[in-house]
Amino acid sequence: MALFTASALRARASLEGYFTEEGRREHAKRVLLNEVRAAASRTSTYDIFLSHASEDAILIKALRDELVDAGFTVYVDWIDDPQLDRSRVTTETAAVLRQRMRQCRCLLFATSQAARQSVWMPWELGYMDALTTARVAIVPIVPEHEADRDFRGQEYLGLYPYIDKTGAALYVHRDRSRYVRFADWLNQRLDPR
Repeated sequence: MALFTASALRARASLEGYFTEEGRREHAKRVLLNEVRAAASRTSTYDIFLSHASEDAILIKALRDELVDAGFTVYVDWIDDPQLDRSRVTTETAAVLRQRMRQCRCLLFATSQAARQSVWMPWELGYMDALTTARVAIVPIVPEHEADRDFRGQEYLGLYPYIDKTGAALYVHRDRSRYVRFADWLNQRLDPR
């Protein structure tokens, strides 16, 4: 048995920076915000798990906002779980991502130049593809001059349908002539015809 010591508690307090009133308030706000966010995300469900390369953060934030504006809930790890360190592969990070993927109805795989270097994205795609209740599609992020082309994914990415935006609507394509609305693909499990 050991009682709490004042010196041990002061040492912990100094590590967390709350010796001043302002420091204590800032710390309490951060802790509370993280606890609320973590509690909410453990029980939340999402329409979309957005798999991406962290180097594309600015593009991904804009893509997430497009999907949210279209009426879908979207999980992005560094937004919904900011405590995760994606620069290191740990069993804890993998466990959190597995849980979040099980909370999502589909995975959208955002391709880009940076995505080719990602070590997490193929793992996420494989995990989500193996879940029988989930759907997977590709979101090609391309240069302006390729925006009107048909998407042909390299290697295994060509196995999956891809997403585009026409006007304000999202569509899932098998190719240019076979497509279905994204909402129907997700909600009614219709495939491009």
